[in-house]
Amino acid sequence: MAWTIGNMYLTESQMQGNALEVHRYFRERGWSLNAIAGTLGNMEKESNINPGLWQSLQEGNYSGGFGLVQWTPATNYTNWANANGYGITNPNGQLYWIHNLSASSGQWIVTSTYPMSFEAFRVSEESPEYLASAFLKNFERAGAEVEAERRQCARKWYNYLLENGDDGIIKKAVEWARNIAADDSHGYSQANRWGPDYDCSSFVTQAYRSAGLDIGGGAGVYTGNMIPYFTAAGFEKVYDVDLITGAGAQAGDVLLNIANHTAMSLGGGRIVQASSDRGHPEVGDQTGTEIYETNFYSYPWDCVLRYKGGGGVKPPEPEPLYITRWIPG
Repeated sequence: MAWTIGNMYLTESQMQGNALEVHRYFRERGWSLNAIAGTLGNMEKESNINPGLWQSLQEGNYSGGFGLVQWTPATNYTNWANANGYGITNPNGQLYWIHNLSASSGQWIVTSTYPMSFEAFRVSEESPEYLASAFLKNFERAGAEVEAERRQCARKWYNYLLENGDDGIIKKAVEWARNIAADDSHGYSQANRWGPDYDCSSFVTQAYRSAGLDIGGGAGVYTGNMIPYFTAAGFEKVYDVDLITGAGAQAGDVLLNIANHTAMSLGGGRIVQASSDRGHPEVGDQTGTEIYETNFYSYPWDCVLRYKGGGGVKPPEPEPLYITRWIPG
């Protein structure tokens, strides 16, 4: 993606491209996805996420707002940019200023409603909506708050970046899983579970590894230890999914029954899973239902894991384990 910059209002597609650039810059500097989304919710309402936008399109009106966060007067930013070798529309200069100077310049003022420092804001795991309000109150102090809209935009950007940010990890994992399910050269096997055949846990694990995610555990990952390995790689347990009906499940969510089975949500009431060899131990899917897509059902599931980005210290590598069970179709 590349930036779209100019004194104009952007389309949704152009904003998406710019949002990915903002995400990439801040993620490299340790920001949480939630904080980036909260900031983008404000940027959308301020500037269409456009570093070249002047308030009311009045180009050169330095007493009005300018740039990604509509610094007002514009000279609050442009004087610094000119003194530090940045063109005033250069997005890297604007993002550098936000990351490094928001606190020291006095732009970020801690309020009693949102009593967090800018450093704490950048890494916060509060909801995108909460952080959109925090950025509004502590940074923007906008005349036209439209707070509810900023919060809605923050959630929109959170969902968009969750699927398309971090080089599209969720999107790539889902695509890999669907492609494997559609290719009958891949079937179900517990004995040879890391390709070309898979069992339920190796299937879900390999989907995310193929997307570039570093999930530990080697060949020893199984349903009983997926939680520590997946959470160390940036997943979190989420509690907004109805485990009976599947309502709230998003594409890429990992559905887990710790003792027996796991599957991947495709969203829209659909899942993909490695289920059973259907009595065919030979390589490949002999029936089309060893690895396949189907409607959501209650296994029953114990929990849902959702990729949130990041990742921390991994648990110790286990000895290879193959404790897993197949389920009848």
